[in-house]
Amino acid sequence: MATSTLVQYLETQLRDGFGNLVAVGTSSMDRRQTETFIAAAAVAAGDVVSLDAGQAADGDKAIKVKPGDSVDTLLSCPVGVALTAAGIGGKVEVCVRGVCEAKLLACTVGDVLTLTGTAGSMDTITAATDPQVAIALETAAAPGTFTVYVRGAF
Repeated sequence: MATSTLVQYLETQLRDGFGNLVAVGTSSMDRRQTETFIAAAAVAAGDVVSLDAGQAADGDKAIKVKPGDSVDTLLSCPVGVALTAAGIGGKVEVCVRGVCEAKLLACTVGDVLTLTGTAGSMDTITAATDPQVAIALETAAAPGTFTVYVRGAF
């Protein structure tokens, strides 16, 4: 089920249990939209996920995801970044648009990101035909988890 865009939380700070103002982090992002999918393989939080075109039933192709992989043509339809981990058959919440933490190989702020041959990771686009998944909001000098803006596939 899609999240609503009708009512949006527009605050940039909130009060903690002690009355102190603290910044709103990516865990309660103002403009993030999520969708729930079913994991067709183990998915870790931060993985870029793709629809699984290898499913036999067309309905399953639209609801089941696996970590995206540019080498596997059956996993080259990225829908967003997993916010939760899930085992096979489990529900996985996916950021389909907005700010979240994702696995990156290397990039600089502002780079447009795409799938890589490393399942679940993203890197800077090198070919015009690469799907545009996200934009880097942090510089990643080495593989790790960094803040990105998921552009939205739909």
